[in-house]
Amino acid sequence: MAAIFAIIAIYSQAIFAIVAISFVAIFANNRYMNDLDMQNRRWLAMKLQRAPRGVKGEVAKAIGKAPDAVTRIINLSGKGETRNISVPELHALAKYFNDLPPGLIGAREVPPPPERRAREVVRVPLLDRVSAGRLKAPISQIPGEDVPLLAFADLGRGDFFALTVEGDSMDRIAPDGATIVVNQADRQLVAGKPYVISDRGAVSFKLWKPSPPRFAPWSMNPAHEPIYVKTKEAAEKMVIGRVKRAVVDL
Repeated sequence: MAAIFAIIAIYSQAIFAIVAISFVAIFANNRYMNDLDMQNRRWLAMKLQRAPRGVKGEVAKAIGKAPDAVTRIINLSGKGETRNISVPELHALAKYFNDLPPGLIGAREVPPPPERRAREVVRVPLLDRVSAGRLKAPISQIPGEDVPLLAFADLGRGDFFALTVEGDSMDRIAPDGATIVVNQADRQLVAGKPYVISDRGAVSFKLWKPSPPRFAPWSMNPAHEPIYVKTKEAAEKMVIGRVKRAVVDL
């Protein structure tokens, strides 16, 4: 018997908690709605306060009510009769004033999602090989009409060509045999970014380091050394383009 009473007591407490929570939610919702009704009435009162004579009658006509209904809506004194604005009336007022009352702010028309643009695919010529070790001259000069073309998406603006990496001085980015895409329209030196450079006709692939100014390897092989330059201006004259992307076959 004691167990039964205990179960009833627990069940009663649960029911009481649910009812209490429901009353709190109802109270909060009612309070919110009352505040929103008052905001709508204040909004209309301010509109009419700034409007010329005769607008009040036009507003009453717009919402399909008599002028005294508008008088009760804008009565904010706390004395006499008052009236809230219905949702259809809010829509009519929004159309009349070409403005959204507080009660319709959340109902503003949602703009359509932006159109999904197709990914732009760029065909990039694979010109030659580039050393990621010591500086070396290009292996070959391939006629423009005979170069293979590689397709890449989302490269952005630029003038691109592709090279095949030889060596391991940049194997943390692009190991031996990887393909790099170079933007020869972007030659501005940015610290820590990779570039293809040329020194007296020899081509290499390195990171730019400004202090001291140098083109540095980024490799797991400690044998590679940086290429030091006197100034940033001298380094800029060596830049062929910035490496935009590295592609590795697995």
